[in-house]
Amino acid sequence: MHKNKNWLTVGIVAFILFLGLTVSVHLEPFWLTTFDTNIQQLLAGLVNPTRTQIFSTLAFFGSPAVDVVLTLLLAGAFWIRRDWLIAVWIALAQLGGDAVTFVVKELVRRPRPLGQLIKDTGFGYPSGHTFSTAILVLTILFIIVPLLEDQEVQLLVSLLAILWFGVIAFSRIYLRDHFPSDVLASLLLAIAWWEVARVAYIYYLESNFKFLKTNLMKEEP
Repeated sequence: MHKNKNWLTVGIVAFILFLGLTVSVHLEPFWLTTFDTNIQQLLAGLVNPTRTQIFSTLAFFGSPAVDVVLTLLLAGAFWIRRDWLIAVWIALAQLGGDAVTFVVKELVRRPRPLGQLIKDTGFGYPSGHTFSTAILVLTILFIIVPLLEDQEVQLLVSLLAILWFGVIAFSRIYLRDHFPSDVLASLLLAIAWWEVARVAYIYYLESNFKFLKTNLMKEEP
């Protein structure tokens, strides 16, 4: 984790845009309806049973439950490496973010689109699949990739992670489980939440962990 004012700016802008989009979802302006409808109509021509089955399977592997399991496996790997702070932080970033997403869903209570290709339950705004996958991908890009020594491997892993996010985000719209604005909101919220978690790590968790570790070492005989 490094201090980076550019990421702070990105996080703040993402949060402001997310708030603006959330208000728009509540007010249902014409531009938002047009935005969602046009993209849905554009994708309607791509629908066929084979693609639906493929995207349904991919959506399962991009579900919040699977993302949590993968995140905990990554956290476990860092725990084994004795990078305890990073391990706990990775887990909290995912679990805490999923909790925030659930709260937003319950507050906004936006229904899912009609005509879902694969039935899903609960409210649609924001997309839990998109959010949890975004957090997992950000973890890979900013925690895992820097540890890889080979630059070509770094590039490959980064591209695959970004591609995976794109596939999951696309699948949520294709399957009509979410409006396009639900998916966009999830990305904005994920970026904003990631910055909150990053700042918490740099300015609170890391300093307190070092302080505690130093005191424990002093107490050792």
